[in-house]
Amino acid sequence: MWFLCAMRAHRFFVLAVLAASPLAIACASCSSSSSGNGGTGGQDGGGKDATQSTDSGGGGPDGKADTSTPAEGGRSEASPGDDGGGGGDGGDGGIQTLAFDPTGTDSPVCIHWDDAAQVLYVGDDTSNQVWTWTDANGFELYATVPDNPALDDAGDTKLNGVSELADGTLVVVRFGFGKGGAIYTVSPDGGTATVPNVPAAEKRLQAAPDPSTGSIYSSAFSGGGGSPAQGKIELVDLTTGTTQYASGFGKTVGILVQGSTIYLSDQTAGTIVMVPTSAAALADGGAGLADGGAFPVLASLSSPDMLTAGPNGTLFTDQGPQSSSDAGPPQVRQIAPDGGVTIPWPGVTFTSLNDVAYDPTHHRLFVVDSNGTTVRTIKVLPVTP
Repeated sequence: MWFLCAMRAHRFFVLAVLAASPLAIACASCSSSSSGNGGTGGQDGGGKDATQSTDSGGGGPDGKADTSTPAEGGRSEASPGDDGGGGGDGGDGGIQTLAFDPTGTDSPVCIHWDDAAQVLYVGDDTSNQVWTWTDANGFELYATVPDNPALDDAGDTKLNGVSELADGTLVVVRFGFGKGGAIYTVSPDGGTATVPNVPAAEKRLQAAPDPSTGSIYSSAFSGGGGSPAQGKIELVDLTTGTTQYASGFGKTVGILVQGSTIYLSDQTAGTIVMVPTSAAALADGGAGLADGGAFPVLASLSSPDMLTAGPNGTLFTDQGPQSSSDAGPPQVRQIAPDGGVTIPWPGVTFTSLNDVAYDPTHHRLFVVDSNGTTVRTIKVLPVTP
């Protein structure tokens, strides 16, 4: 059932807005993981693995948010940013930090940038909400999606992915922790609906529309949390539900459609694979290519997570908790069309990476850096176009 979502003015308010115009911060810059309701520990969580076989993403050992922080505060923005980092395009070279809910319990977890409207959509990890952020108005409540009382009671609300269709409808994915996976839509007027026939036992992380055909794909997996993850790509029909499109992956996280290719991050294998959008190019059952070959690998890297398209045919991905063979700090990585992987901002320290979204107009990358407890921020990083 569709309904309009109203602002809960008694609970949230915008503390401040950015004084700078979009041009003033254009030199601050450049899709999808999503820690659970908190940091990098825990069991099941969107997009993150504490090891290659254990899903994580909670603020505590059980993957749930630490809700001991007292009062719930309004959204605010802090202009002073972190020093360091590469990939800048000149100007002040500044890195901006947007504070989502510094004194409360809500946490940003997934983002999508609408370049035409110059709006950043933000999924709230704890309150079943979608917010918007603009340079002019800061954070504003946009919609509240249908909740799941059992997940609410368990602290497993976790909205893990937000994407947008050509008509402005948002597609919002709930991770579900193997018991409440779901997909919702949010219409441009704020009305919401639940996509039917979506298996609740499948853990979901991101959905991606194909701009040329209107088809919607979703990453999904079962297992994890101690057992091998079995991942796949599904086709999503907003009126009838999901069907399998391609299979044979590990923990499937970020998904992005560019041209005739679906880019998929397989966190178990540490790869970003390329799957054709043409079903005729797939083998029966979608476990490989019709000619008997495996899906091509674009890049190999530790713990690839959510995905967004960057400049000049590149991709950006945030990094989930690494395997024991990669002891370095989490970083955002940029992947070239030839598969080369670089770290554009080696001097920037992140707390817990969740999602990325690129603004091609102002050459900036929005990065969700939130552990759901002590840090609830979105960093804005300058990108060389």
